[in-house]
Order: sequence, then C-alpha cells, then structure tokens
Amino acid sequence: LSWPSLSLVKESPKVFELSPLLQTLMGELGSDYVPTKMASLRWINMLLEKVPAEMNKYIEKLLPSLLKTLADDADAVVLLVLQVLSRISLTVGEFSRVLNALLKLFSTDRRLLEIRGSLVIRKLCVLLNAKVVYIQTAAVLSSASNEFSLEFISTMVQTLNLILLTAQELQALRDILKRSFKAGSAAEDKEVFGALFKCWCHNPVSTFSLCLLGQAYDLAFSLIKKFSEVDISVGLLMQLDKLIQLIESPVYIHLRLQLLEVEMPQHSSLLKALYGLLMLLPQSTAFRTLNARLTTVCNLRDNLNAPSNDRKELKEARKALVGTAIDHQVLLAEFERVCQVHLQHRQQVISMMSLQDEKKKQSGGEASTSR
Repeated sequence: LSWPSLSLVKESPKVFELSPLLQTLMGELGSDYVPTKMASLRWINMLLEKVPAEMNKYIEKLLPSLLKTLADDADAVVLLVLQVLSRISLTVGEFSRVLNALLKLFSTDRRLLEIRGSLVIRKLCVLLNAKVVYIQTAAVLSSASNEFSLEFISTMVQTLNLILLTAQELQALRDILKRSFKAGSAAEDKEVFGALFKCWCHNPVSTFSLCLLGQAYDLAFSLIKKFSEVDISVGLLMQLDKLIQLIESPVYIHLRLQLLEVEMPQHSSLLKALYGLLMLLPQSTAFRTLNARLTTVCNLRDNLNAPSNDRKELKEARKALVGTAIDHQVLLAEFERVCQVHLQHRQQVISMMSLQDEKKKQSGGEASTSR
C-alpha cells in the first residue's frame, strides 16, 4: 500500500479486478494502525478518481466502512475519509445517498455528532459547496418522508446553525443570507433563505437567529411574539443564552451597528425583536448583557433627540420592499405549522408516559393484593 505502487496503479492502463482489492481495503480500514488506514483511504480515493464508473457499483458496500471510520480518534484519518466521501458525492445522485447515510449515522450516534459533527460539516462545506451542503441537508431534514425523530432534527438544526454563525468556512453562505432580504436581491439568494428557514423552524431559537443574520427584522419581531406558544424549556433558555453571546460576537456586528441607525425603517422592529428576546430571558448574565446594550441604544436615541419614524413613512418604506423580499406570512405560517407538530408530539409523549406510569401503578397494586 505504498505511494509508489499507488501511483503506478493510477497511471497503469491495465484493467484489474476491483472486488477483491476493495474487500482488502475495507478490511484494512478496521486496522489499529493509522498509517494502514490512511493508505487504504488513499487507495480508495485513487480508485474513485481512476475508475469512477466501475467504483459506483461498490459505493453501497463502501459507505458503511467509510462512515464507521469517521469515529476514528485520528483527525488525519477523519479528514481523509471526508475527502473520499466528497469525491463520491461528486458523482450524480450519490451526494444524496452520502448525506442521508451521514445523517442516519448522526441520529444513531449522538456522541459522534457532538465530537465530530462540526468538523465533518465544515470540511464537507469546503470540499463541496457550503450552500449546496446546507440546502440539501435542510431538504432532507425537513422532508416529510424522512425517518428522523423531531428531537434529532431540532438538535441537528441547532448544530448546523451554530456552525453557520461561527465557522469561517461558511462566510460566503452568511453573505448570501445577509443580502437575501435587501431590495434587488437575487431570487437565488431568497431561495437559500427560504430553504433554510423551512428546516430551521424545527428549532425556534435557530430560526430567530437566522432572521437576525438575514436582517429580516420585521420577521424576527413577528417570530419572537410567537415564542409565547413555544415550550420555554431549560434547553431553550440555554440556547437563548448562547444566542446573546453570539450577538456580542463579530458575526452580528452588522446588527449592533444598525442599532445606531435610528431612522432606518426596520429599526423599531430590530429594537422590539431584541427587547422581546430580553423579555424571554430570566434575570441572568445574558439578560444583563443584552439589557446594557439596548439601554445604551435608547440613551443614544434620546440624546440625539431622534424623532420616531412617522407611521406613514414606515409604511411606505416597507411597502417598497414588497415584491423584493420574501413573503413573511408564508414563513410565519410554516413556523406555526412546525411548532404545532412539535407540540402535538410532546403531548403524545406525555400521554404515553402517563399511561405507562398508570400501568406500573396498577401492576404494583395487583402484586400487593395477591400477597
């Protein structure tokens, strides 16, 4: 499995039997030695490049072994596996298969998602295309035919959103989202926001942060008002706490600077959206951090004696955006629909747990009576 033999095979015009070779290579992926696994992966990568048509017949057998190797302790092995998976994904129709297999793996192995999820997603975005990876992933997760639990979809959206907001590799995608609500934005940019929003609805905090990133402040304010219908759990409060930290980070610097633009048509919506966020928070460090920033903005507005925008002017300014931006009502309706699905699921879980508790009590009572 040395490099000289690898290059010789790559350049050789001779036809050879793939099946026994791949069987050996897949077996070596389970080796305890990193160099052996690396060499096997290089061979597989070379074969995918040399004879892609023939290799397509073996993708189904290869995928389980490759995905299993993602849990390897060595980063170098994981990165090489991702290169192989990316090369497979370049083949028409194979990207969906790889993506589905990857999501199924994450759904069954949450520890792998926690440890390797960010690395896997970021590397795929570099090797393939961040926009394509995110849109395809969102499509799979939001598909009515997928086999994933609502809890996993919400967790996956939270993971994807955090990567979107923080990873350097996704700067281009962030730029697309930031201009998606601007007048004159390309239809393609709007479609990207719409595709992500539909999936992001499975996690309310992620949906809200997506609106802030996309500078859709009217939509963000409308969303925050609907949080009263969302189950405010400890997990959700922790996500809100994290969002406040992100608002204080460079990714939302555009938002913080726009707080100074008191005459901006959407300024009141931005301010109310952030105050709405503040109202959801308990008295905590995150509350004090956001409150201090908003107080500063309000003090600035008072010191500048900035007049509040006339309602007619606001209406005209927002009217100018109609036809250039995405239909808010459609997005809000989708958010409400998904929230309702999650609510019904939680109610079913609670009912099932109550029934199980009741059965345990009954069986316990019968046992004591028989004694």
